[in-house]
Amino acid sequence: MRGYTAEHSDAEARWERKFRALPDTARLRENMRRLSAKPHHVGSAYDKDNAEWLLAQLKSYGLDAKMEVFEALFPTPKSRHLELLGPARFEASLQEPALKVDPTSEQKSEQLPTYNAYSRDGDVTAPLVYVNYGAPADYEQLDALGISVKGAIVIARYGQTWRGIKPKLAAEHGAVGCLIYSDPRDDGYVQGEAFPAGPMRPARGAQRGSVEDLPVYPGDPQTPGIGAVPGAKLIPLDQVQAITKIPVMPISYQDAQPFLMALGGDVVPENWRGGLPITYKTGPSLVKAHLALAFNWDRKPLYNVIATIPGAAFPEQWVIRGNHHDAWVNGAGDPVSGASPLLEEARGLGELLKQGWRPRRTILICFWDGEEPGLLGSTEWVETNAEELKKHAVAYFNSDGNGRGYFRAEGSHTLENFVNSVVKDVPDPETKLTVWERRRLVDLARATPEARAELRSRPDLRIDALGSGSDYSAFIDHLGIASVNLGYGGEDAMGGQYHSIYDDFYWYTHFEDTDFVYGRALAQTAGSMVMRIADADVIPFQFTNFAETVHGYVGEVKKLADSMREQTRERNREIAEGVDRALADPKKKRVPPPAEALPPYLNFAPLDQASDDLTTAAAEYEKAFANGSKSQTAVNAALVQAERALIDAAGLPGRPWYRNMIYAPGLYTGYGVKTLPAVREAIEQKSWQDVDGQIVRTAAAIEREATLVKNAARTLAGGQ
Repeated sequence: MRGYTAEHSDAEARWERKFRALPDTARLRENMRRLSAKPHHVGSAYDKDNAEWLLAQLKSYGLDAKMEVFEALFPTPKSRHLELLGPARFEASLQEPALKVDPTSEQKSEQLPTYNAYSRDGDVTAPLVYVNYGAPADYEQLDALGISVKGAIVIARYGQTWRGIKPKLAAEHGAVGCLIYSDPRDDGYVQGEAFPAGPMRPARGAQRGSVEDLPVYPGDPQTPGIGAVPGAKLIPLDQVQAITKIPVMPISYQDAQPFLMALGGDVVPENWRGGLPITYKTGPSLVKAHLALAFNWDRKPLYNVIATIPGAAFPEQWVIRGNHHDAWVNGAGDPVSGASPLLEEARGLGELLKQGWRPRRTILICFWDGEEPGLLGSTEWVETNAEELKKHAVAYFNSDGNGRGYFRAEGSHTLENFVNSVVKDVPDPETKLTVWERRRLVDLARATPEARAELRSRPDLRIDALGSGSDYSAFIDHLGIASVNLGYGGEDAMGGQYHSIYDDFYWYTHFEDTDFVYGRALAQTAGSMVMRIADADVIPFQFTNFAETVHGYVGEVKKLADSMREQTRERNREIAEGVDRALADPKKKRVPPPAEALPPYLNFAPLDQASDDLTTAAAEYEKAFANGSKSQTAVNAALVQAERALIDAAGLPGRPWYRNMIYAPGLYTGYGVKTLPAVREAIEQKSWQDVDGQIVRTAAAIEREATLVKNAARTLAGGQ
């Protein structure tokens, strides 16, 4: 095993095999039954009850566990009203009905209603405009069609972009309100039978969710950058940047249909059409809609549960594993399908401790609260413990909802080789291949010829970069701690009941990982990763994959700049032709827009040089690593800081909370990642005067990493 002596490698393999035999599907099922028995959103009685039960379970396994309490802003609805005015007045029900076959769907008094957390209060009456998914490209299409959303309420369908981007872009384009509905084409009857006959969203099902402006900062909106502990200074509500600028609310497709049918205007492009039996039009509507929302702007407690297993050789180096425990309602799929395996991992490690195993590094097992509203519990914990984490954190391993199918992982590319090495040892419960082999076969079946050739020749499967959307964000984006997000899926319908009252034990056990064998696989996989990195003689980071990936990112931003220059040149040509036609025909009154200045040629030399230097340093490190370490303690101390080198204390432009110069969620993608974000987004936003400066900053971060890797190589070789 990478990072192990031969003797320790054999011992580690034996301990990992013992561990992988321990997770029990019956226990996984009962964990889910208990944790999802009642709604357990932030501030609810059962949220606290679950935290106390998790704490008791961890202690019963022989682990040193405690509860850490924070407090965060968590608004809940005071009143909600939506109606279509005019002769055929319609009032939206805004209700998800209980179903007799689904026992916990009837817990009405304990359920949060359908709403979007961190929407602002508002009472607006305006015509409607349909904006498809409400993504940047959709507004470009509307502009091309001559349709404005200024002064309108937009109606967008869920999907393609993270929900918080939809009201953000709508407000920037002048809209006064935003409705987000679940179209049956995306997660309803077009995809399969609707619940309860099948797993997909029924006509009155709706998706709750946060619209906090996470790409600016996650966590408690009133304490950005600092832990929400007693005495923390709170930003006044009217100054909080992360609350939406306009009111926004989710609705079902049954409630949405009358509003969509009221739209006038042209028929939308084909790829804008959903699955309802109506003609989809752009709008605006001839009749107006009335949306009125009011919220209780309360601060609620967060209950994080943390267990610690002290390290025997390197106790000052921490390996951290986490999954959240709060949900929007009962949350069997999101998050209990991931939290239950984490509890089994903890039990398994407790059993190994009784048999004499001791991790060389300290392991922290974390059940986070408040993930759903905005990564609250994990972010407040990270911000509170930032200085300690900078010194001690080796890596963070995250999971969230888990399904049925094949392995998936995203994360730091210094851990790409490590992730591959672990999943080559975990059996897939259905095919009996390793989960690595199954993942590779799935990728081969879907790949282009070029990608297929790489899959057959490259030793490691690639993992995607991390954006945002779960509890890894504060670790990788804010502090620069190498992180991985992992799970199983692809042969399930997890999106069908996402954030609804039907995401519960009945639905999960009928339509998802019904026998919990992939919950067991998640426990085996994540637990093996934690053990292997915690027990290694030398932290098993590998930098050649990272250097190769960064080199690819540099190529991408260069191509992006070239592409935008060519697009501008083509657009200017079309404008010029329009001017010529207008001059030739005096009857034409439309004046074409002015030509746009061509983007300047940018100086990518610093990035090219930094990428080359990192590649050279990575090769030197691999050569030294192959010869064995003569100074494990010194090289481990250096490697703990490896990802920290990518951090720039000034942060990204306009959002200083995000400090990683290689990975960040996109300002207008939300969950979706932007790599080399300072450079890429400056180009995308046409901030040409800023690009060269961001190239220099990003190159400096890569050079810091290259220097660290070179020094680590010298330490491995016994030099100074």
